[in-house]
Amino acid sequence: MAALERFHPLLSTRTQAFSWMQSWESFLWVLNLEKTINFFLLLFIVIIAAFSVMSSLLISVVRKTREIGLLSALGATPREVASCFCAQAFVIGVTGTAIGVAAGFGFLAIRQNIVNGITDLLQRRDTLQRFYQFTELPAHTLMSDLVLIIVASIVISTLAGLLPAWRAARLKPVEALRSE
Repeated sequence: MAALERFHPLLSTRTQAFSWMQSWESFLWVLNLEKTINFFLLLFIVIIAAFSVMSSLLISVVRKTREIGLLSALGATPREVASCFCAQAFVIGVTGTAIGVAAGFGFLAIRQNIVNGITDLLQRRDTLQRFYQFTELPAHTLMSDLVLIIVASIVISTLAGLLPAWRAARLKPVEALRSE
């Protein structure tokens, strides 16, 4: 090699190849950070919705105290009474998640029409192109992310039913039947 370098000076310079992931490493890091932040925002929204499920079921426990007492008097165990409220939370979670997924995919289907409508209304398509370098709103849904969100939503909703279920299971049949 040394003999070749003497005759041709370009052979002495070294070149290095980079993959596109190495070349765009900082940009990919920012995109991953945005994805993580979006995940936590969605998680907080689901947790807030779970508090709504929990409060609705707690109100249901208070309103149905006599019925819960009747179930207990007829021989239902505290575990069976609690499972009724956990099952209600599960059904609410499945229903809410199904509606949310359907609405989300529905919005994704019309997202470009919305962007086009806004840019046409405001006459700012060139501004969108200049600052964001695109006029079409891309969307890429990973099946693993979708499954994670669906499972987490249903599990969190079902867990939200544990406190109302515990309160319902603790009711004494005699006291529950006496309440108005």
